[in-house]
Amino acid sequence: MRIPPVPPLAALLVLVACGAPREALVPTSEEARAAPPPHLAETARFDAALAGASPDAERLGADATALAARADALHARAGALAGPVVDPQVRPRLEAATTTP
Repeated sequence: MRIPPVPPLAALLVLVACGAPREALVPTSEEARAAPPPHLAETARFDAALAGASPDAERLGADATALAARADALHARAGALAGPVVDPQVRPRLEAATTTP
């Protein structure tokens, strides 16, 4: 019985994909090894920024009900516009007028 070529090809693709990316294979230079570690920013700055954003979050929460009401109104308007463009009672008259010579 002959084995279809798909499983060996799939196995080969899996083995190739499991290798390290080319960027990881580049050796680290002595200059990079000797460099100081990166300076990380103080997290207190971010905590202060988040604490200052609290009133904005409360204001946006209050606006959420207004936005929900506006969304409901827009959905209702879209539903009203979804009907036929030409009134079904007028359509036969218009079609009759276009077919008459």
